[in-house]
Parts: sequence; C-alpha cells; structure tokens
Amino acid sequence: MSSRLPVSSPPSGGAVIVPDGPLPGATAVDSASGGALRTGAASIAVVVPTWQEANALPLLLESLRCQSCPPQLVLVADAGSTDDSCHIAAQYGAVVVRCPQRGRGCQIAYALRYCPAEVVVIAHADMVFPPRALERLQQWLQEHPHGVGGCFGHRFASDRWFYRLIEWADRRRARRGMSYGDQAQFFRRAVLEQWGGFPAWPLFEDVALTQRLQQAGPLAYLDVPVLVSTRRFQRLGLLRTLWRNWKLRRRWARHGPAVVDELYKEYYGPHLSSG
Repeated sequence: MSSRLPVSSPPSGGAVIVPDGPLPGATAVDSASGGALRTGAASIAVVVPTWQEANALPLLLESLRCQSCPPQLVLVADAGSTDDSCHIAAQYGAVVVRCPQRGRGCQIAYALRYCPAEVVVIAHADMVFPPRALERLQQWLQEHPHGVGGCFGHRFASDRWFYRLIEWADRRRARRGMSYGDQAQFFRRAVLEQWGGFPAWPLFEDVALTQRLQQAGPLAYLDVPVLVSTRRFQRLGLLRTLWRNWKLRRRWARHGPAVVDELYKEYYGPHLSSG
C-alpha cells in the first residue's frame, strides 16, 4: 500500500503543482530498524510559505530530505514568486500550492486545504532542520497521544553573543507555551480545527496559532532547535528590529485582528515579502 498522501484538487483561484515521481520521505521510517515502517507513526506534513525564496529554499528542502524520519508531504505555499522558488521546490519533490493572497498566515491556511496529514509542521524558508528533528517529533507524538502541539526551538546562524540572549528569551517563553513562527511550530490538525483552524492572517499568525492551541492543552517545547537566518535583523539592525517588533506586538495586543493588515504593511514595507 502506498504511503504517499493524496493531494486534494485546488479550489477556484489556486493551482497545485505535483512533481513527477514519489515525494521525498513518503514513508515514516525507523532509523534504528534499518528503515522499516514505524508502527503507529502519525502522518506529518511540512508547510513552507514562500515569496521570492529561491536563495534560501535549497538548504531548507535538503534538510527535510535528509531527515532520519522524513515527512510524508512537503507543501510549498507560494504567493506568486517570479524567481525560481517554485521550480526549486518541485525539483526537491515538494508540492507547490499557488496562493491567491500574500501573507504568511494566509498562505499557510490556503495550503492546508490540500494537506491530509494528521500533524503539520510550519517551516520558514530560511530554516535548516537538524537531521533527527522529525524523528524526535514522532517520538513525542507517540509518547503524548493527546498532545496538542508546540515547537522545536531555534538557533540563529550567527556567533554574535546577543543572538544567544534572544534565543534564551525565546526559549524561556516557549517553555511556558508561547512560541513564535521562527521556532518551527507544529500542531495536530484535528485539534486546531476544533479551535477555529489556522489563522489566515498576514502577520502575527504564529501568536494567534499559539493562543488557539493553548485553549486545547499545554504546548510542548522539543528543544531540537532549527537553524534560522539572521536576515530579518540585518535589514534594520538588531536594536531597531527589536524596538519595531515590540511596538508592533503592543499595538496588536491592544487592537487585535482589526489592525493586522495595517501592521503587515508596516512590518514588510513596500516589498511585502513573506520572509
């Protein structure tokens, strides 16, 4: 019996590109048993929102292909890239979903229409997963059959000391149940659907996701950090980026979804990239 997950037909306004041949990691394998199918393993899909990510995607997709317990499906939710993002994704065996609206949460929510997996991992294009990250997730899922979700954690691709401080603060927050998108969040789809589904917001979708999942139960911190680019700090500089993010989070906390579109435009500026 094939373990490749079926992909639903696209609704009006979207297109799905399915590469020829089997998706990479079509079975959940147990590396300790020589590649045998892992009994009781949950189906896992990785969803990657993209826009103009041709430079970053190869490292991410290669890290997913090299997992000791590969995902059953990789969905690249693209918002109209004009570079080679979609071509690269297809070369790596990902399913590319062309999304009608730009904005990370909007793209993820749209791509989830095609995703039949039980568990979803949200990856950003500038991440690199450790080789045993998804194996650790499968272990956690089997140890916690009623577990809701959580995150892997993150480590910035820089040796500068102040990134260690940011990692420490984010790790401390995530251990208390509040994770951010760059910590590689994951969730059981059936649970999230009971609490409103994935938030189709262009910004702060990661915070809203955590808040929805928290209503269903405690969230896990796996402490298997993904490697994350520092590019978002390089655009404005570290202190300006931290100050801007604090102001945006404060406005969102005060006004909620009503100001999300406005904050999205302010955050990304005229280019409105998804990275």
